[in-house]
This record gives sequence, C-alpha cells and structure tokens, in this order.
Amino acid sequence: MNEDMNETLQNLASLETPQRSCAFVYMKLILLPTLAYIYFLLGFLDILHFKVGIHSIILIGFIYIVSLIFAKHNGELGACTFLRYAKEFQTELHEYVSKNLMPIGSTVKSNASFENFIDTYAKRIRNDNYASVAASIFPTMGILGTFISIALTLPNFSSQTAGALENEITLLLSGVGTAFYVSIYGILLSLWWIFFEKRGLSRFDREVALIQESTASLFWSKEEIEHAYLQENLQHFDRIGRMFEHLSSNDFFERLGKNIEAKFELFDEMLTLEAAAVKRGAEHIKDGMEMLAKSQEKQRDLVQVYDDMLTKLSQFNENTTTLHVKMAESNEEMIATNQEMLRVLKATSVARNEAPSNEEVESLKESLKIIDAETEEIIQKMDALK
Repeated sequence: MNEDMNETLQNLASLETPQRSCAFVYMKLILLPTLAYIYFLLGFLDILHFKVGIHSIILIGFIYIVSLIFAKHNGELGACTFLRYAKEFQTELHEYVSKNLMPIGSTVKSNASFENFIDTYAKRIRNDNYASVAASIFPTMGILGTFISIALTLPNFSSQTAGALENEITLLLSGVGTAFYVSIYGILLSLWWIFFEKRGLSRFDREVALIQESTASLFWSKEEIEHAYLQENLQHFDRIGRMFEHLSSNDFFERLGKNIEAKFELFDEMLTLEAAAVKRGAEHIKDGMEMLAKSQEKQRDLVQVYDDMLTKLSQFNENTTTLHVKMAESNEEMIATNQEMLRVLKATSVARNEAPSNEEVESLKESLKIIDAETEEIIQKMDALK
C-alpha cells in the first residue's frame, strides 16, 4: 500500500504546473481598482477635465481600501496559493490517507472522503465568508456612497430669486453627477471581482479534478466498497457451500460416528478410572479415620497418665511438706532438749566446784554434737527436695 501511495504521489507531482509568484496575481487583482482610483483622483486635482468632489474621492478611497483587503480572499489568488504550496498539500494528503486506511479483502485503501479533505484544506487558503459577500458589497457600498454624496451636496433651496434658485439647482445637478462616480466605481470593482473569482475557482476546480483523478486509487468509492463486500460475501457463501457439501458426505458421517463412539469409550474409561479413584480415596479416608481414632484413644490414655502423675506429685509434695514440718518441729524440740541438757550440765559442773569431768559427760556432749550435725544435714536435704 505504501509503494502504491508513493507512486501515486509521484504521478501527482508530475501534474504540477510551473509556480508563479502570488504577489503578481495580487497586483493584477488590485490593478484596475488602483488605476480607476488614480483616474478619479486626477479629476479631483483638475489634471483631467472632469469634476469630482472631495466627498466622492473620500468614499471611493474607502471602497478602494476595502477592495485591497478583500483581494486576499479572491479565487484567483487562492488558486495561485494552492499551486504554490503543492508539496505541503501532498504531505497532508499522504497523512490523511494513512490515518484512514481500511482493508477489504486483500486491498487496502482510505475510507475517508477526498471531498472533505479538499474542502477543509481550501478553507485554510482563503476565507469563504469574505469571498461570498465581496461580489455584493462593492455595488452596495457604491450606492451607499452615492446617496451620501447627494446628501452632502444637497442645497437648502432657500433662495428667493430665480437666479439664485437656478444656481442651487445647478449645484445639485453637479453634485449628483459626481456622486454617481462612487456607484460606478463600486459596480466596476464588483465586475472585476466576479471575473477573477470565477476564473480562479475554475482553475482550482480543474486542478482538484486532476488530483482527484490521480489519487482515485487511494480512496474507496461507494461502488468499490459495495463490489468488494459483494465479492467477500460470495467467497463466504462459496466456503459455506463447500462446508455443507463436506458435511453432507457419507465419509463425514462415518468419521463423525467413529469419533462419537471413541469419545463415549473414552468417557466410559474416564468414569471407570474416576470410580476407582473415588473408591481408593474412600479407603484412604477410612484408614485415616481409624488411625485418627486410635491416636485420640492413646492421647486420652496419655492425658489420664499425666493427670495421675500430677495427682501423685501433688500428694508427694504434701507428704514432703508434712514431713518437713514434723522434722522441723522435732529438730526444734531436740535443740531445746540439748540446750536444756547443756544448761543442766553446766549447772552441775559449777555445783561440784570445779570437779573433773567424767567420761560419761564428755561422751554425752559428743553425742549431742553428732545429733545436731545430722539434724542440720537432714533439714538441708529436705529443703533441696522441696
């Protein structure tokens, strides 16, 4: 598609006419208005032998300035501008076609309208609003200027004598004569504008027609789209017909029956495998439940053993505590007895007045010391056990 587009644009470039300066075209458009205004200006300056009033020169000058503005929007200048920027037109046309490509079958063309593109492009060259009113605005301004000139030169008609009245009538007629120059200038500009407007539009339409003919291969026409869709539908119908022909053959039904039979066999096999898998899964679940029940029973036994151990440990702690209390009480009683015995021994010794100690007393003291040591050891062991 890109190769065809480039080839078409090259062919389009070959249709280009030699460029000319648009400034020359603009000068041509304002040539007659300028010469006519100079002619009336020479009459006002008495260089030429016809009378033109100052008000008429001012009004004609105003129309002349308006014509200079409107000349930029004439069809002749627009056609020249279009030909001058032909390269930019080709670039924009290439982008426009590329953005609106639509494939139909194996052919790819632009689905956009060439007319819409050329209308949009032409509106950027000139202002159609100015061009549409220019042909009527010049004579309208000329007639308006005529009435303004007549109004400015209209005398008061207050004279009392016939001679003075004749002078006023002569002044009126001379003013009316010069006032019509404004209308003549406006009508002349209108005819000049219409001539070049139609000429420029004809040239523009001719160039656009050549371009449209050269780029026709890039755009889908209504007939081409209908023809392409008709071909696509015919091809689809042909494929559908071949498909139905294939479906209606005996070989197809035979293969279809074999495929269905094979599918049912495969389905039966899948059901058998699924039933075996379900049975095996149920057995595994049953075994697991039995193992879980056994583990729960063992866990309950362990809990019972643990509770028994806690009970016995609690009883042992209570017995140990009781034994410790009793031994502590016995120890205190033994200590008190020992102290009492020592006190008695000391008193006896003092009473005998330094009598020498016999062997029985010494043996009793040693026994008391041994008993104290063993009692302290038993108490420490009981504290550690507790």
